[in-house]
Amino acid sequence: MDVREKRALMAILKSIIIIFLLGIAFFMLWKGISLYEESIWLDHAKEDEGSPVLQEVVLVEDFDIQNQDTREKFADRVELWREADRLVRSADALLLRSIYDQAIERCQDALRLDPAHMGALERLGRLYFEKENHVEAVNAYIRLLSVDPSRPDIQKKLIQSLDAFGDAEAVMYMAEWHLEQNMYDAEIQLYLANARYTREEFAEAAEAYGRVLRDTPRNVRALERQAASYMHLGQYDKALVPLGVLRGNNYRRQEYYKQIAICNAQLLQGKESLQALGRAAQLFEKQLIVGWLRDPKFDPIRTDRAFQAFIDRIAGEETRLWLEKVASDQAKKPDIAPELVIPTVDEKLDTELLKPRQ
Repeated sequence: MDVREKRALMAILKSIIIIFLLGIAFFMLWKGISLYEESIWLDHAKEDEGSPVLQEVVLVEDFDIQNQDTREKFADRVELWREADRLVRSADALLLRSIYDQAIERCQDALRLDPAHMGALERLGRLYFEKENHVEAVNAYIRLLSVDPSRPDIQKKLIQSLDAFGDAEAVMYMAEWHLEQNMYDAEIQLYLANARYTREEFAEAAEAYGRVLRDTPRNVRALERQAASYMHLGQYDKALVPLGVLRGNNYRRQEYYKQIAICNAQLLQGKESLQALGRAAQLFEKQLIVGWLRDPKFDPIRTDRAFQAFIDRIAGEETRLWLEKVASDQAKKPDIAPELVIPTVDEKLDTELLKPRQ
């Protein structure tokens, strides 16, 4: 065999070896991908396992104490109950050491043995709520109420969990049910009022906040939300009542002065509106007040001479004329928000303060 034939034979052997090695590599790659997909499937299967909180409660039907098989099944059930109690006690020991995740696992194991275990459900509801897992907290308290719907403390915890989850409609229904079934609770009434407000049921919200304020007349959140509800309804005279209380309690809050001034302007009470604006100008920066005056809710008194003189005094005539032009443009195009351009004035204005405040 000459040299060229040997080289050709070696090239063929090398090609065969390379092809064989590539085949092995592809096989190993395919096997690795299969194992990876299997592990992913197992992980997902484990994740998709239903929450122990939602596990079905199996009832014992046709119990016959004289039947040996039934008694044996009952004995097995009692052993499961005992083991569930043991797991819950071990969870309590973990809670004393602030080992919350393991405590949750013990309570979950207890529910797998006894899906209606009240102690496990109560502990899980509290732990899930503290860990901000509000969905599972809601599930735990719903299961508890399914076992015993007469407990007002669990009803209240369910309302708190639903509120933290942000389900205003469910909060409203639960709060109404709680107030019908139990003694009046100001905290539950506040949850109901907040749910009404979130759902933009402003008339009902204002009434609900009124009930809260009869018990806690200085509740700032209730006063603010009631005033806002009345303003949304255009009942500015009613809004002035809680706003007056709020300003009396905290005269340093800027928004109270603006809201009081707006309410009076809408009621065509220019003098009272200017009093609120003047007091705000004394307490805060004047440029802040200029920013407020862009609000179209001041339009009913914009042509009032006293109002114009007030703007001239704190911002200058040119700024006042510009504000009036902006108001006029907004009236002509009510559905289009105009692009506002700050005019050139002798005294430079802070453009940030002229932007609308939330």
